[in-house]
Parts: sequence; C-alpha cells; structure tokens
Amino acid sequence: MVKVTLRASFLVKSAFLTIIFLITPSCSSLHSVGITNSTAEIIQFQGQFGSKLHDRRNLNFTLQPGAGDLWMYELGYFEKNILDKRLQRITLTTDKGCKVIVERDTLEKIAVKNGTWEITIDQEMMSCN
Repeated sequence: MVKVTLRASFLVKSAFLTIIFLITPSCSSLHSVGITNSTAEIIQFQGQFGSKLHDRRNLNFTLQPGAGDLWMYELGYFEKNILDKRLQRITLTTDKGCKVIVERDTLEKIAVKNGTWEITIDQEMMSCN
C-alpha cells in the first residue's frame, strides 16, 4: 500500500512539473523601444539586430526633429525588463553627414524604462567634432 501511494504521489508530481515546464516557455509578452529625436536635425536611424550566428537584420527609418518612432519585440516568461536582446547597435546619420554608432552596452546605459524602453537622441549624442 505504501509503495502504491508513493508511486501515485511521484506520478502526480511528475505530471504537474511537466505541465508547468510546457506552459511556462509559451508565456511571452510584447515590449517596445521608443526612439525620440530631440535635436533640430533630421536623423536617419538604422538599428542592427542579430538573432542567429551571422544573421543580421536592419531596421531603418527617418526621425524628424522632435519626432519619434518605435518597434515591438517579444520576450519570454523569464526575460523581464531587458532591452531587446537582439539589438546590437544603432547608427544615426544626419543630413549634414554626421554619423554616430552607438553600441549595445551604451544603449543599455542610456535607455530608460517607463513602461516602454525609451532612448532619446540629443545634441550631445549627435556631436561630430
């Protein structure tokens, strides 16, 4: 009788853990990153993303002075409050030819989480000496 009870208890625990294991990874959520141009210049934005080895994709758009744009990304259940993990760097280019490349480590320092991740492009960031 004890062996049957222990075996039934083991099977129930195993079934419960299996269900949790299968359900948890499928629970993902959408997040966003907003980019705002607080300069007086038009900026060409290029975000470089990587998802697999040697697989890079770019996101390109134009930011008018004072305007912004955003993109959405998906995070798994255990990946809360992180900046888009595929984002590697952004390249910002003005019509006057000023080109600034901002790497991920710097983006993580300047991005602010206010419900959505926010990155502000200011004159200091766009200073080309």
